[in-house]
Amino acid sequence: MTAGLAFSAAPDGVKSIDLPDIKTELAAGAEKDKAEKFCSLCHSLDYITMQPKFSKAQWTGTVNKMIKTFGGPISDDDAKAIIDYLAGAYGTGK
Repeated sequence: MTAGLAFSAAPDGVKSIDLPDIKTELAAGAEKDKAEKFCSLCHSLDYITMQPKFSKAQWTGTVNKMIKTFGGPISDDDAKAIIDYLAGAYGTGK
């Protein structure tokens, strides 16, 4: 075992590892549950927490990119709620 990872090999020589289950906790705020639900469908919530403090316009662009470019299944109402949450919890406040 190295760095918390367990390595094993199947009889056919295929190797696999067991990764630890790491839960990223988002900041408290209205609509946090929607952000967790929809954002984690496609990527780790770490992608939210490691972003610089974006303006609301930048969070809007990011959420719209997730929907239009990557096909995120988010309604307009849910997108607005997520943008408001992200701008408040992880934004510049502007």
